[in-house]
Amino acid sequence: MSHKLGFFCLCLTLKDLHLTDSGVYTCTVYNKDGHMLLQKVVTLSVREYQLEMVEVTQGKEFVLLPFKIKEGFTQDVKVEWKHKNKMVHEYQIGKDQCHLKGQDQKQRTEMKKDPLNTKDLSLTLKDLHLTDSGVYTCTVYNKDGHMLLQKSVTLSVREYQLEMVEVTQGKEFVLLPFKIKEGFTQDVKVEWKHKNKMVHEYQIGKDQCHLKGQDQKQRTEMKKDPLNTKDLSLTLKDLHLTDSGVYTCTVYNKDGHMLLRKSVTLSVRVPEVQMVETVKGVQSVLLPFTTDIKLQDVTVEWKHEDKKVPQGRAEMKKDPLTTGDLSLTLKDLHLTDSGVYTCTVYNKDGHMLLQKSVTLSVRVLQVEMVEVTQGEKSVLLPFRIKDDLPVDVTLLWRHENVTVHTYQRDQSQSHIQGHTEMKKDPLTTKDLSLTLKDLHLTDSGVYTCTVYNKDGHMLLQKAVTLSVRVLQVEMVEVTQGEKSVLLPFRIKDDLPVDVTLLWRHENVTVHTYQRGQYQPDIQGRTEMNKDPLRTKDLSLTLKDLHLTDSGVYTCTVYNKDGHMLLQKSVTLSVRGECNSCLSTLQILNEKDPIKQPVMHHGNVTYVESVQVCCM
Repeated sequence: MSHKLGFFCLCLTLKDLHLTDSGVYTCTVYNKDGHMLLQKVVTLSVREYQLEMVEVTQGKEFVLLPFKIKEGFTQDVKVEWKHKNKMVHEYQIGKDQCHLKGQDQKQRTEMKKDPLNTKDLSLTLKDLHLTDSGVYTCTVYNKDGHMLLQKSVTLSVREYQLEMVEVTQGKEFVLLPFKIKEGFTQDVKVEWKHKNKMVHEYQIGKDQCHLKGQDQKQRTEMKKDPLNTKDLSLTLKDLHLTDSGVYTCTVYNKDGHMLLRKSVTLSVRVPEVQMVETVKGVQSVLLPFTTDIKLQDVTVEWKHEDKKVPQGRAEMKKDPLTTGDLSLTLKDLHLTDSGVYTCTVYNKDGHMLLQKSVTLSVRVLQVEMVEVTQGEKSVLLPFRIKDDLPVDVTLLWRHENVTVHTYQRDQSQSHIQGHTEMKKDPLTTKDLSLTLKDLHLTDSGVYTCTVYNKDGHMLLQKAVTLSVRVLQVEMVEVTQGEKSVLLPFRIKDDLPVDVTLLWRHENVTVHTYQRGQYQPDIQGRTEMNKDPLRTKDLSLTLKDLHLTDSGVYTCTVYNKDGHMLLQKSVTLSVRGECNSCLSTLQILNEKDPIKQPVMHHGNVTYVESVQVCCM
């Protein structure tokens, strides 16, 4: 017996392998007396399959499930690809068989030619469906059916990317698009769902809408013969805000397996907020809201800043559901009525069907006028109130929508440093007036003071229109033939270095000054003092006088942004030389508030009029 043991196979087959089966296995042969005759040690390593992941988007023509091996096999092995324990493809010499076919009976799997020699056992899967997702396992067996190799590939077939569709509430319809590349046989079923609720289904002999309006009219529709036209799009009619959300179209085969799916996200937006402006004191104002949608069993609610509209001052038209006119009339207007008004229509289940917002602005009617002459040290923009205000209000003074001064909780802040000032404790004194200093021509315009409560709602508002006028025109008289004459313009305050000075005669520029550069536009006949900004003397000397030099000369100072800072006008009168001329100067009555200085050979006289005769 001992001499024949070498001719026997003492192999051990281990089935249903687990990772814990790894380790050392020892085979020992004993004789009848218990003495060891033979022994062999085998180390088994059971490795965990390395799952490979493959992702693909539904609609792709094919995907490759990779499996490349390092060593070849003899020709008597068998290769099997399975999906969820169901055979999809098998290969062995003389047999290359696909077990997975489409509705058109076309083969959906394929392996490369001569995979054993090329060492490439990969599988190509065609005509992808969402149901193709899952684990695919390739196993190689020997002729005795023992497993030699195995690999698993996890396939994830993802849905089409969500498509977004936006539409404004009130539109008659919207299209949820779904076009496909390949047609289907006639035994498939198409379902459109919204939030897992069926809205439309289609199959041969059945085209059914499950979504209807209050008038029982069908609100969904698919195109005719969608399977042949390859257009499964859905038209949704009579849009409501509650129609927003994800719509999913799924195609099933006759066995109920999902073949295709697409999702479309619909956003039904509220129309843009409508603006309504009115003036405090007007008896009433209409906040408009009309609809063509027939409404039944609904609740209509108007709110102002999330609060109910004031009782007794708000009114809707008679029978609004029949007429479709849900407008609100607001009476006895206050400044605090300003803000956003929202009308919401709810169905009997409390779901929102329609909504519209209207922003109401109630303005103060009376605008006060204040005039001041350029060069004055300050001006008062008056605003006195009668009633007490809460201590937690905020006051904003604005000039052309730019904030110039703020007051809040005893903190008074000028946004034009040193240029604005309010009186101390304005809430106690009830004097919200603003003092404006260092006046420029550009300070002209509308100044608005608005009082807000702690919630940001407007309590009071007043507008003051300020007009900063140019200084009175100065008169200068000279006789033709004089070598030169001075057009005076002296200033008190410093000017920025980047200003531009323009002297004009009847709108024609005669002299320019900018950043130390002089430019006489009447060559050799005009001159300014050196460094006029430092000396604050912007006067102009005019030489070689002609009678045609008479007229109004205007000097304008612009800042770097081209805004006018200062302006002065000088009227020049050049008289003709004649010994027989008679000049009559009529002295102004001292009671006349407007005195116009006239310079004549260095002497200044105030005149009302000058009459010059030349015989």
